[in-house]
Amino acid sequence: MINYPLSEGLNFARDLLTHPCFMCDNESPRFCIYRGRKCANMAVRYRGVYPSHDAAIAALPSSKPRGFDHKKVVDHFQKKLSFFNPGDYPALLRLQQILRPGSTIFDLGGGYGQCYYAYKDYIQFPDGLRWVVCDFPSFTQRGEEFAKEQLADALSFTTNRQDANGSLVYLTNGTLQYIETGLAEMLSELAEKPPHVLVNRVPVYSGETYYTVQYGAFSYSPYKVMNAEQLINSMEHLGYRKIDQWSLPRKLRIPFRSAHFVADYQGFYFALSPALPL
Repeated sequence: MINYPLSEGLNFARDLLTHPCFMCDNESPRFCIYRGRKCANMAVRYRGVYPSHDAAIAALPSSKPRGFDHKKVVDHFQKKLSFFNPGDYPALLRLQQILRPGSTIFDLGGGYGQCYYAYKDYIQFPDGLRWVVCDFPSFTQRGEEFAKEQLADALSFTTNRQDANGSLVYLTNGTLQYIETGLAEMLSELAEKPPHVLVNRVPVYSGETYYTVQYGAFSYSPYKVMNAEQLINSMEHLGYRKIDQWSLPRKLRIPFRSAHFVADYQGFYFALSPALPL
């Protein structure tokens, strides 16, 4: 009799059923021969483990849309992701402590400005606040149009990461995993680094950094899972110190890749230390 733990057998069966075939079309679920039932193709799914961004790109389906710079993705974000995310409470608390009149927030991957609209219902923004969103052109165009409708004069939009130069707060929610360039490298390119950096909703774990392929809403993307210690060390090397770190109740499971399981997503607050060399 083969000595095979029941838990491993259950994990294998689960992974077999949830392994994404990436054969569904992007409009609506359809009957899937692979699964023998309708495939919930609107759910976020992951497949494969790759050592680099280029390798993950090579693994993307060639006939499917890639990335986030698509009108349908923007429509999905505005319809489905306009609510306040409870996982943002730690970042919101830190913002409330940091912000002062005339502050500038640089929001990397801020979409059409959804965090600005969500956060203003929870904290009082100081006079003269500038909230600069950096994202793809499809998002920034929608953001500019919506901001005019909402009379949100504090909001502005850019596609240039260099516009973070001189801001008080560098904020990024659920974005670093989609960017090949590391956070410390992006910050090192700025002549005047933001004193405060808030990173939230990122998948990190104790193993080697890797990439997988994610199918989200309507498109496929390389998806980076970072080594937590490397992320912290790279920021410390740049002159920042970690002030706070928090866990979020979200997991990342890749079928047949149990060693790359992410038990929870993380958030970080880094502050620039004037005493350290930059």
